[in-house]
Amino acid sequence: MLPERFGRYEVLAELGDGAMGRVYSAWDPAVSRAVAIKTVKVDALGKQQAEEFVQRFRREAQAAGALNHPNIVRIYDVGDEHLVMELVEGQTLHERIQQGGPLEPNEALALLGPIAEALDHAHGAGIIHRDIKPANLMIQPDGQPKLMDFGVAH
Repeated sequence: MLPERFGRYEVLAELGDGAMGRVYSAWDPAVSRAVAIKTVKVDALGKQQAEEFVQRFRREAQAAGALNHPNIVRIYDVGDEHLVMELVEGQTLHERIQQGGPLEPNEALALLGPIAEALDHAHGAGIIHRDIKPANLMIQPDGQPKLMDFGVAH
């Protein structure tokens, strides 16, 4: 069953469901914008695993929340068991490769150049992502990539 709210955020739809969490699209009435809410499935995890995952959430909020770069997903808010972030439309690089096969060299450079700049920005702030993979790179409809999921950042 779809939750109605997370604090002030009105849940609209489920976007994804993983082993340890779910992602929802939601509306933030305070600033009139769509957001994504990433949650922890605390009840599906053992106590120690749930505590570790919540710590990962907090680490993601602290790491990504400190960064301001056009190719890094922005974090807006954090709760006990949820993270509110920029809603990014598009598909992951993983989905793009599954559907369309290998990237042409020019397409790869157009995606990876901005991601390299985003990583350089994060590294300049003392943050190492540590989980770069196609599933953590979102390609927006205009072709611009966004780096996501700073959950294991250091």
